[in-house]
Amino acid sequence: MTMSHELADREQQMRAVLETGFTDQEWAVGMVLCPAREKCTAGMRALFKPLKNGRLPMHRWLTYACDGANKRPTTPPLQLRFTAEEPGR
Repeated sequence: MTMSHELADREQQMRAVLETGFTDQEWAVGMVLCPAREKCTAGMRALFKPLKNGRLPMHRWLTYACDGANKRPTTPPLQLRFTAEEPGR
């Protein structure tokens, strides 16, 4: 099963936003993206908490281990994006 072009483009756009190193989601702070990108078995936007040695945990689909597992991430850990406060606050 293949993705439609619109869905694939949206997936790439969402990955590009995460690659900036910032997120609006508090639960994602400190997490990183898999360096395998499109080939990641968990998906292009899957986030992982790095292990103590800085590498990604093992992740696989069925019996196929991801090429990015046990490797160092190529993106910085996500930080919370600061939003400008509303005027008058």
